[in-house]
Amino acid sequence: MKISIITEGFSKTGYGHITRCLSLYQAFEEINIHPTLYINGDDNVKAFLPNSNYKIIDWANHPTKLIGEIKNSDLVIIDSYLAGKDFYFNIAKHAKVSLFIDDTLRLDYPDGIILNGTINAESFPYKKQSGKEYLLGTKYIPLRKEFWKAESRKINKELSSILITIGATDSRNLTGTILKSLQESFPAIKKKVVIGNGFTNKRDIEKLSISNTELFYSPDASVISKLMLASDIAITAAGQTLYELAACGTPSIAIAVAENQKSNIHEWKRKGFLLNTIFYNDINFIRRILEQVKSLQSITIRKKISGIGKKNADGQGSIRVVNYLIDKVCNLFGFYLRSAADVDSQKVFDLSNDPVVRSQSINSNTIDPDDHKKWFAEKIKKEDYIFLLAFDRKNNFIGQVRFDINKDDAVVSISIVNKFRGKGFSKNILKEACTKIFSEKDISTITAYILPDNIASINGFKSAGFILSDESIINEKQFLKFILNKK
Repeated sequence: MKISIITEGFSKTGYGHITRCLSLYQAFEEINIHPTLYINGDDNVKAFLPNSNYKIIDWANHPTKLIGEIKNSDLVIIDSYLAGKDFYFNIAKHAKVSLFIDDTLRLDYPDGIILNGTINAESFPYKKQSGKEYLLGTKYIPLRKEFWKAESRKINKELSSILITIGATDSRNLTGTILKSLQESFPAIKKKVVIGNGFTNKRDIEKLSISNTELFYSPDASVISKLMLASDIAITAAGQTLYELAACGTPSIAIAVAENQKSNIHEWKRKGFLLNTIFYNDINFIRRILEQVKSLQSITIRKKISGIGKKNADGQGSIRVVNYLIDKVCNLFGFYLRSAADVDSQKVFDLSNDPVVRSQSINSNTIDPDDHKKWFAEKIKKEDYIFLLAFDRKNNFIGQVRFDINKDDAVVSISIVNKFRGKGFSKNILKEACTKIFSEKDISTITAYILPDNIASINGFKSAGFILSDESIINEKQFLKFILNKK
């Protein structure tokens, strides 16, 4: 399955789009599907993407370059505040299924799925239109893997620690001002301060650090989640981080630092997770923060707020979205295809050693387990060997289809798990897999060798467009040779 995730992130605007797109990437990885992230951004984005498959492309100014990368995608996901309507329509044409992440009803999007995980998005005035589907509310908010199952937290009787996390950039330079005021008004409380790689005033904040202040430089999601769980309360911007804090049950004070955060802060207050709204350009914003810190010294209030947060953000949004998308693809074909991975060795071994499969193979001998492990590990790494597996919407293994590429030809073989045989999967899997290979590899023909008595397989290949060419003798057996030409 080819999945293209398109987003943006800059030090001047923040990296919230990247973190939530990364959360969807991680949810696909859980079922061994590996998307590609296409990011319009600066070098700082790399810090968010360790061990991820990504490309930095200025797609805003060079859309043709992006289209060359994402064409023939099964799924395209776009998360942007910069892309215009024409961009969305041009990209959507190159995918079977499209998902658009929206926060503010920004555009009249093309046909596809519109995801808005904002608190209370279910009540937003989206128009019901043919060709459009909606995933709305915090049930679908994409959070990073570290927040999918937050540990239970202890609500301490005394408020003894405050986490300050105003994003990776802190574009309004609020962190130092907040820290200074907390030290003056609550000197006994420990402060934990997150300093992102986009901060421009690190030295000023460091000068404010005293014995009960701990600084954390560009912590990863694992560290961030632990900080949230270990802190009695948090002071944060009203963006993506606020949803992570809610999933951790961390009572929070939120500041809207951008226009698109106003809805977040008002709706979270309406739910009861925030005591009040604060805006960065309010001349009294520090006083409002200090008032809320004072109120949150009450363990009763903190317990109540913690429960509201966890109730409204259970962390499972990314998984729900990915399951929905997989279901959507399966509605089109009845299955989805993905590349074979290390974890698939045993299921492929079991299928390959099925007596029916062995009897119709070029080599009909039983496969030794150790030989299979070595063979499988080698094949899934070869660039000229395309090893695809088919699954249904519940991730049940349907079968395998393999292509051994030699110059401009690929030899194909397919086998289906016993309980899925005779249900038409072979023909459809062949069609989809061959289309994929023709679009991604520089080959002109696909060849299949089938035993003359394997009538079911012959019919399946014919239905998929293969034409009988001639006969071949392989391992002293006679095989019919079928050819599929690229159109």
